Amino acid sequence: MFKAILPAIIICLMSNANRLHAVETPMDLSQFQWKNRLLFLFAPNRSHPLFDALQKSIAIEQAEVADRDLVVFVILESGPSRMDMTDLDSQVAQSLRDKFDVRGDQFAVILVGKDGGIKLNQQDETRLDDIFGLIDSMPMRREEMRQKSRISESVNASPDKPTSTD
Repeated sequence: MFKAILPAIIICLMSNANRLHAVETPMDLSQFQWKNRLLFLFAPNRSHPLFDALQKSIAIEQAEVADRDLVVFVILESGPSRMDMTDLDSQVAQSLRDKFDVRGDQFAVILVGKDGGIKLNQQDETRLDDIFGLIDSMPMRREEMRQKSRISESVNASPDKPTSTD
């Protein structure tokens, strides 16, 4: 009798283990290491004044955000949470709140560098220009800017570049 139900028990246990694993697995942030900086905006909802001001600045400065290799996470207690334009389910959002120890009723801005270290953790008004200034002061970012400058200079000095004949 036991041999007859053993396969059913094993299948049931495996099925439950897979479901538990899917629910409890937080987002793996190591996938971004050495590629992106991560900017987390935590707020109770979209209408929070500090969140709203920062979110509007990010929308206006999209080119600057992209230039700094920033992936922006919006983690809301009430309302949809997102990673850039991708929706996050509520379990992933909660796992990020837990990881960074941010309560649902709190506003917080957390910047994670390309090395995976927390560079900024602030619970009050944060201006995007200040975040950009912090990023631009980092050694890795300064090297990125130097490389971009060299590439730009090399393209501008290229003999293959057509010249205007005014």
